[in-house]
Amino acid sequence: MTEVRRQRRAENQTLFREINDRIEAGAEAHGSDPHAYEFVCECSSLDCFERLELTLHEYSRVREGNQRFAVLSGHEVPGAEVVVERRGDVAIVERRDDPADAVA
Repeated sequence: MTEVRRQRRAENQTLFREINDRIEAGAEAHGSDPHAYEFVCECSSLDCFERLELTLHEYSRVREGNQRFAVLSGHEVPGAEVVVERRGDVAIVERRDDPADAVA
């Protein structure tokens, strides 16, 4: 995989993470609760418009690592990401290639 493609994947994930951070901020304005909110899949594909459900607590655990992203199961990129946790149809992945540093 080329460096340009790796960088593009990292940029795509950053874009989706920014959207999810806005969703989280809006949800937090309503107070902390166990309600599951719809977040966007943070996979590296710009063609993905899938949604996944996480509570605010679950999403905050994903955000504890700058190189961790919430994706739908099956949206992982073998070799570039490692699944560190699964929650139903959601996989928490950790980026393993250099462009992930740009996301941090």
